[in-house]
Amino acid sequence: MKTLARWKNVANRGRNMIFADAEYSPAAGTSLAEGIPSLAMYCDPAVAFEMREDFLAIPLDDTTANPTEWAYVSDTAAGAVTFPAGLVGGVANIATGATDNNETYIQYGLPTCEPFKITDSSDKAVWFEARIKSLQHADEAVFIGLAEAGAITGGNFLADNTGVPADKDYIGFRYKTDAPAAWDVAWKKSGQAEQEIAAVAVNADDWHTFGFYFDGESTVTFYIDRVASATVATTSAATFPSGEELSPVIAVKTGAAAARNVQVDYIRVVQAR
Repeated sequence: MKTLARWKNVANRGRNMIFADAEYSPAAGTSLAEGIPSLAMYCDPAVAFEMREDFLAIPLDDTTANPTEWAYVSDTAAGAVTFPAGLVGGVANIATGATDNNETYIQYGLPTCEPFKITDSSDKAVWFEARIKSLQHADEAVFIGLAEAGAITGGNFLADNTGVPADKDYIGFRYKTDAPAAWDVAWKKSGQAEQEIAAVAVNADDWHTFGFYFDGESTVTFYIDRVASATVATTSAATFPSGEELSPVIAVKTGAAAARNVQVDYIRVVQAR
């Protein structure tokens, strides 16, 4: 049994001591979660709230096997969301059909009630992080992040032939069918021009961790594999979806007559109340 002395062992110097179990903690400065008031919100739910999905087990419809706690849109009638065996820790596989421009989207929560808001000068900080891998990125479009209530309703959240997200409020990471080898940071206020920053020169076929942090005042900082990007968003800008209700979205679209798949290990979103 580990003792308090073990946690304070000199071998743990340099670890992130914000966590009591420092032996298992990432090195200081390498985790977006360091700023989350985890202990305070665990003890007092008035501090903050969170959505955390590890895909260890989620409710599925008995007939279609489609998720029931996520809004679901797909050209594939059933079985587009699966949970592959042999991947420890829980992973969701989101697939399209094998027809050009087939799509599958899932969005957490109710269509009319999305839990998170990034509001300029609100003092309500937000932390987002997800881990994702594409299995076949050629002629494929993918988005992962937060989007407005009902963003996927009716389909074509990602446009045919390009994969550009629709005129919705969103903030996240994506790549398009015509440039699928690297991820972009992107955000948009409905009715405004999309802000697309090609800031993620990473192979789409590998596992990557994408995150962002809103400081509660005016700045959103983006993280790629837990390293802060030079790309930031200013929440007072007309192009940023300040004050809009948002929830997690995973979207995939094929740009060829072949199925495309992405796998998601986890999504976590925390917001100060």
